[in-house]
Amino acid sequence: MDKFPGFLGPGLSGAGSVVPKPNTELMRLCELAKLGSAPDVQKLSDWAQCADSEAQTLRRTLRKQEHDFSTLFEIVGQISARSLDLAAMQTYLLRTVSGHFTTPKLLIVRRSRQEDKQFSISALQGLREAKLDIPVDSPLCTEALGRRKSLNLDELPAHLHALKEIRGLRDLGLQVAVPLVQEVETPDTVLEGFLFLGKRMANRVYSQADLEFLNTLGKMLAICLRNEALYRRAIVDDLTGVASRGHFDMRLAQEVNRIQIYGHRSMGLVMLDVDKFKNFNDSYGHQTGDRVLQALAVVLVNQVRNVDLVARYGGEEFAIILLEIDRARVLDVAQRLRRAVESMAVTSLDGQELKVTVSIGCACFPDDARDKTELIQLSDKALYVAKDGGRNRVVIVPPGGRNGPAKPDETQTLLPSGRAEERRKPSDRLVAGVPGT
Repeated sequence: MDKFPGFLGPGLSGAGSVVPKPNTELMRLCELAKLGSAPDVQKLSDWAQCADSEAQTLRRTLRKQEHDFSTLFEIVGQISARSLDLAAMQTYLLRTVSGHFTTPKLLIVRRSRQEDKQFSISALQGLREAKLDIPVDSPLCTEALGRRKSLNLDELPAHLHALKEIRGLRDLGLQVAVPLVQEVETPDTVLEGFLFLGKRMANRVYSQADLEFLNTLGKMLAICLRNEALYRRAIVDDLTGVASRGHFDMRLAQEVNRIQIYGHRSMGLVMLDVDKFKNFNDSYGHQTGDRVLQALAVVLVNQVRNVDLVARYGGEEFAIILLEIDRARVLDVAQRLRRAVESMAVTSLDGQELKVTVSIGCACFPDDARDKTELIQLSDKALYVAKDGGRNRVVIVPPGGRNGPAKPDETQTLLPSGRAEERRKPSDRLVAGVPGT
């Protein structure tokens, strides 16, 4: 193509207008070709072939750019729509990028929590039992923040090749690192993690255009991951990992409305409080108290269904929404929870085994209450009946009927032995919402 420099004119061979400007050399060739000189005719023919070849190349380039932009917009739109569902977003991204670049191996690493000191595997494709951690202060991260663009691992500076994380990436067959950098919220750049891609199939290489595509995609993905992290922080309790109080209130209101509007089956609300929790903090320190709450949260989540919601209601008090469940089943679940907590293993920071029990109060909607507020009040009052009755037990209020608000004038208590006890008129001094002792 550079056999005839200047023949195409500035525009046809560049990135500007595709309409060629007048070219005096071309016009001279055309005039000479009219005289029938074989060499001049050949030169004009060669020019025409060169122009046709370049035009085809340009058309292919434009088609690829159009395809890349279309794919990029589709990916960004889809991951944005899934940005509050991390698993769905990452699954879609990996599947789509794998198809676009014909690479079977992909990996995403990021911080699970903002305070984490390393990036860990968040999603992968084509890699089995992969293990990889990248410290946030790794020279690889420094290099990525400095460049803010995709990196070919083979082209990194020599002093980085010996890094444990670089060796680990190569062992996994990964070739390109895409930094997930977002520059929206603060003047300083934030590295949210990496997207790693393996080698392409059929010995294809990553072109400069491919790397530019990945650069844009990385920035978009970083923003989506940031939004997901902020959303998760808003609905998840930082200490225990269960739902936050705000998310619990919203979800309970939704489920109450669903029953009122669509007539779904009843639901149960379980409120539980750690017995004598203050003793753990006073005797072993607040860090031990935190360990108790974290272990308790794990036990509660493992004992209920995925459709149910476990939330930290406040302090050492938890709330559980049980969906599509009848009254007898609520009691069974609550008693199972009490037994699971009683048998769980928790140790203090110095290794001492701790005995943890909970008191539980239950109520059902719409059997016991007319609205969300009353349901919480009744469950909470039943909880304090359980505490007032000796702790480590389950109390449920009786049905209130449809003609008026439910009142816990009579409650059924499940003792640790499982034996039922009737309790009448709980003490009015018990105030809903006050932490137990």
